[in-house]
Amino acid sequence: MNLDQLREYVSEGREIEFKFNGKKYSITYGVTDGKNVISFCEFYQETTEVESVDELIKVERDGVTVLHMLESITEDDIWIY
Repeated sequence: MNLDQLREYVSEGREIEFKFNGKKYSITYGVTDGKNVISFCEFYQETTEVESVDELIKVERDGVTVLHMLESITEDDIWIY
C-alpha cells in the first residue's frame, strides 16, 4: 500500500488490518475528547491516537514507521473493511 491509497482509505473511513513481521496491527477510527481520531495499534496492545494521516505515517513500533510497514507488506497480509 502506498501513501495515496492510505489517504483514500482513511478519508473513506475504511478500517485496515495488516500483518507485519508476524504481528497483527489495525487502523480504526473513533472520537476522543470530542475530536475525530485515527487509532493505530498492534492487536491487544497500546493504542496510539492521532488526528491526521500525516501524523499516522510517523507513528513507530519497534523502530519502524506505519508508512514503512504498509509499503513493505504484500496484498496477502492486508485486509481492508
